[in-house]
Amino acid sequence: MKPPVCLITGASSGIGLSTALELAKQGYHVLMACRSERKAAQAIDYIEKQTNQGKVEFLPLDLASLESIRCCVNRFEQRQLPLNLLINNAGIFNQSGTTEEGFELIWGTNYLGHFLLTYLLLDKLKSSASSQILFIGSDVALGSKNLDWKRWVKKTPLNFLKLYADSKMCLLLLMRYLLQHQLQGTSVRINTFHPGFVQSNITIWHQLSRFLKIGNSPQKISQNIIKFLTNTEYNAVQGQFLNRNLQPMPLTDIAINDNLASQLWEKSLFWTGLSNPIVQTPVQYNPEDGIWGPYSLNLTETELKEIQKQIFKTVLPRSPIPVLFNSYQFLKTGNFGSLILLLIQGLKREFHMERHLDSPVIFELCQNPYLLEKVREYLGESLFLWRSELWVNYPAQQLIPLWHQDRYPQLLTKTGKTIHAYLALTEVNVGNGFQYLPEKYNSLCSVKMNDPFSGNPFFEVKTDVEQLALPVCLKPGEFIFFTDDLIHRSICNMSGQVRLSLTLRFAESSVKMCRNYSSHIQSPIVFL
Repeated sequence: MKPPVCLITGASSGIGLSTALELAKQGYHVLMACRSERKAAQAIDYIEKQTNQGKVEFLPLDLASLESIRCCVNRFEQRQLPLNLLINNAGIFNQSGTTEEGFELIWGTNYLGHFLLTYLLLDKLKSSASSQILFIGSDVALGSKNLDWKRWVKKTPLNFLKLYADSKMCLLLLMRYLLQHQLQGTSVRINTFHPGFVQSNITIWHQLSRFLKIGNSPQKISQNIIKFLTNTEYNAVQGQFLNRNLQPMPLTDIAINDNLASQLWEKSLFWTGLSNPIVQTPVQYNPEDGIWGPYSLNLTETELKEIQKQIFKTVLPRSPIPVLFNSYQFLKTGNFGSLILLLIQGLKREFHMERHLDSPVIFELCQNPYLLEKVREYLGESLFLWRSELWVNYPAQQLIPLWHQDRYPQLLTKTGKTIHAYLALTEVNVGNGFQYLPEKYNSLCSVKMNDPFSGNPFFEVKTDVEQLALPVCLKPGEFIFFTDDLIHRSICNMSGQVRLSLTLRFAESSVKMCRNYSSHIQSPIVFL
């Protein structure tokens, strides 16, 4: 008879480690889903020294990365095992930042990561005997009076307690939705457990508590968890928020709000790319609309992945120039547009402008022979690159929501032809890229305002005209061209994955640059 299988997140320390040990003692096959392989190896070694029962394995999992979660589930499914217990234990309290996809770090790790993991494992849980889902929650959730959706797609603010409370409230709402809409008619049990103040590693105060002899030990709490999961007297408990003594805790109105639970479910599907699955279909563009292609850079999948890695690790996070020095120079010369551009990039800690000047990986893309061949077909042999822009569109975010044209009348003298090349470095699809209006609808759009620095026009487009917009769809390594006349805008990223692209702006040598609107002091012009 095969042993029951448990997957537990954050199992390398604290409650997770103690629970994994107790399950191993009872003969379970335990999969420890953790970020650190080193810590997981130490935990497995500790468990194996404590008992010769069960089996313990490591599964790499970073809940702050949706891609890591998908990989973790794929690795689990390759083992062709049942799943009898899913314990969503991992959590962070006071860390700051964003997840890999750009969500607030605390909420993204504690809730959204566990949402995707649970969703992807639902079918496995439903098909396994006597399966259970247990969320490790917190009574801090009961202090959450409302859900601030907008805060979840930004970096952690100073008041991180609200984010922690929201993350735990979202788990309660997820439990409620799953129970009512996904687990009806199945044998899967789902509950949430509040362990109280535990001598764990989640904060410095929790770490000190073991020396001050306050709080509950992970061993004691894990024993109660095991008791609840394995004793038949609790088999009928379903959809409850339990305290450390396994008694149901009263829920607030927000925690039992079915409409809110449904909204959260739909938004979570959207944020993780599970709603409206993207089907990539070949697209041919009409040159009469001011857009044509697609063409290929002829890069291999390995080459593209290396380019992506370099851009995210070594290009975007690093300022190409001394920010303070250039800020002073821009102030001195009155170049306020460039100053604002530089400071915005500094605040975001993503430097995406004119990286062809200092990043070999970007300059190599600019010199791609297949790209330049097509550029020369339109502009001729004498041409230059005058601007490059890296675009990183994170899930649930929209880069430029306004309809606009890329004319740059305040930057260039129009004494020759210009062209814009848009390179897809990851997949660009109807759920994460940009859309444009066919040329015949341009007359229906009126100029609303102009960018004060570039002079680009922004348009007012009526809803019925917006519905006529067409999407840009490209495979990684493909590119298209578009002209100054194309009215377009980015769309809100609903793919659940980061979209990375590069826009290169070319011109004939007869075109002159009027002034520099760039985060660099030096001219961005490069003749190719």
